[in-house]
Amino acid sequence: MSEHLEDPTKHLSSDKLLFLNSMECPFAQRTWIALIEKQVQYSKVDINLRNDAGQYAPENKPEWFLRLNPNGKVPVLAYEEERTIHQIYESNICNEFLEDYQPSPSLLPPHPAVRARARIIIARFSENFVPAFYRLLLRQDTEGQQQAAETLRAELQWLEAHFDSMGPHFMGTEFSLVDISLLPFFLRFGVLQHYRGFSLPSECQKLAAWVQEVSKRASVQETSVSAKPELSYQNYLTWVYQRYADASAKSTSAADFKD
Repeated sequence: MSEHLEDPTKHLSSDKLLFLNSMECPFAQRTWIALIEKQVQYSKVDINLRNDAGQYAPENKPEWFLRLNPNGKVPVLAYEEERTIHQIYESNICNEFLEDYQPSPSLLPPHPAVRARARIIIARFSENFVPAFYRLLLRQDTEGQQQAAETLRAELQWLEAHFDSMGPHFMGTEFSLVDISLLPFFLRFGVLQHYRGFSLPSECQKLAAWVQEVSKRASVQETSVSAKPELSYQNYLTWVYQRYADASAKSTSAADFKD
C-alpha cells in the first residue's frame, strides 16, 4: 500500500530526479516516456491509487506525496538543489521542464515556429480531446455520450489533417513531445471501444498507422505495464476504467472532467 512507502524526499539529490507515478495514469505515462527518451537519471515511486476492490483510495496517498503536490495528482518530479526541494507537476509542464533540465536529446523541433505549432497541438489536445475522452466514459445519458463522441470525432479529424505528411511521427521524422502527449490516450482507445463502442474513425488512416508504429517504441513498451500481473495491459486498463464507465469513479480525473 502506498501509505506505507518510505518517504523518498529524504534521499533527494541534484543529479537524480524523483518521479512519482501511477501505472494506470495516462498523464503520468506522458512524463515516464519523456524521462526515458531524454535519458534522464531518475528513481520511480509508484503511488497505488486503488484498494484491492479497485476503488479509488485517497487514503493511500502518503503525507509526503501531498507535500510535493497538494493536488494529490501524478506525475510529480522532484529534486534537491542547494538545500531547496524543487517539485514540478502537471504532465505537460513536467515534460517542458525536462526539455530545459536536459536539453539533449531534444523532444521539440528546432525551428521556433514549428516548436510553437507543437505546443499549439498539445494545448488543443489537452483542452478539447482529453475532457471529451473522459466525458464519453463518465456520462451515463445518451445525449451526453453523443456530444462527447462528436467532439472526439471532430478532434480526431483535426489531428488527422494536421499530421505531418512526412511521418512516421506526428511532427515528421522525429519523435517529439506531441507524440508523447497524445499517445497514452490512444493506447486507451480499447477502453472506449469496450464500454462505449467508440473506435478510431476509418478515415483517420495516418493516425492509425502512427499508433501502430509508435506503440513499438521501447519507451512506450516499457511504460505500458499492468499493475496487476494476472491481467494483460489492455485488460488491466479495462478493469481500471470500469469505474469511469459505471460512474462510480472517485478519482481526481473523474472529478475534473465530470460535467
